Amino acid sequence: MPFVQAVTEFSFLLPPIAELVRGALVLALLASVVLFFRPLLSGLVRAFILTVRPRLSRQERAARQQRNALSGRA
Repeated sequence: MPFVQAVTEFSFLLPPIAELVRGALVLALLASVVLFFRPLLSGLVRAFILTVRPRLSRQERAARQQRNALSGRA
């Protein structure tokens, strides 16, 4: 069986395998980018959370802690 005939006969297997390899490479690249920029991404998430729900002031936290202590909750 000549090489060209063998390759064309089994070429139906190449596209699905190539797509799987390509998908795995894209997934690995995405994971490596996320791991590399993890500190930046976590900082952006924390900044967004503080924007949506600001932190209580020191006096408000002390008042809440005192109120919780008086009501019996820890």
